[in-house]
Amino acid sequence: MEPNPILTEIRRTRDELARKSGYDVRKFMDFIREREREAAARGVKFAPKAKPATKAK
Repeated sequence: MEPNPILTEIRRTRDELARKSGYDVRKFMDFIREREREAAARGVKFAPKAKPATKAK
């Protein structure tokens, strides 16, 4: 099977970010939240979080 260049790039980026955060999920999420704050300060808008699904009665 031929490698998919998009998946290769996603995996490379994921590994790079994990390495930068010392493979610590909390540090990684702190990094992501900081990037979101910086983007919001530049006027970038993010999609609202989805509401949890409700069960029909």
